Amino acid sequence: MTMQSSAPQRLGKADWTIHLLSATSGGADIVAFLKFHMVFTSAMTGNLALFGIAVGEGHMLSSTHSLAALLGFIAGIILGTLWKEHLHALRILLCIEAAFLGIYAVTWLNAGFPYNGAWLYVLIMASALSMGLQSVAARLINVAGVPSVVFTNTLTSIVITFTENFRRKSAFPFAWRQQLAALFAYLVGAILFSIFLFNIPILAMILPFYLVVIALFIHWPSTNNPSGG
Repeated sequence: MTMQSSAPQRLGKADWTIHLLSATSGGADIVAFLKFHMVFTSAMTGNLALFGIAVGEGHMLSSTHSLAALLGFIAGIILGTLWKEHLHALRILLCIEAAFLGIYAVTWLNAGFPYNGAWLYVLIMASALSMGLQSVAARLINVAGVPSVVFTNTLTSIVITFTENFRRKSAFPFAWRQQLAALFAYLVGAILFSIFLFNIPILAMILPFYLVVIALFIHWPSTNNPSGG
């Protein structure tokens, strides 16, 4: 049974899990874009566009940064897919994601902000792999079709639903509010990580790990229900 058919008319554990993951992906994109040579590790559409720009301008070194993010994201999806049929798939995926975000944090704490070299690629790929895993986890949570890692389709759905319901003067469905809340969480994550990055950088390093751990503990009491409802 999906969240759309079983969700109560209030935000539940599944929503809060998605909000934490959405904030994490918003932060991942901000940090990657500002510190890792203008790449995205969550929003692969934007990352592909940046890869195309780099190749088109002949900046082959810059293109390898976007390529590393793309490959890391794909690897995360593959890893997540291998586990998604497990009874406790969401627990496992969030544990693996937290592990890679831990690698990301430890690498960053030890290497600082590497402008090139192997450490830069470790950071890019660890972040992107985590986001790939998260994209599979979000499908298991299944809150109003929110993917947690990219919000173009979600924004489209929000605007379409708003326009149609406003024109008909009908009530907005609960799924619309769920989507709006998740989009807001992504935006808040992006804003907070931007502030932390320039004022308290250690928080930008370690907070993704803790956000996913909190999401894991919110979900942990669930057994057979991946949505945690």
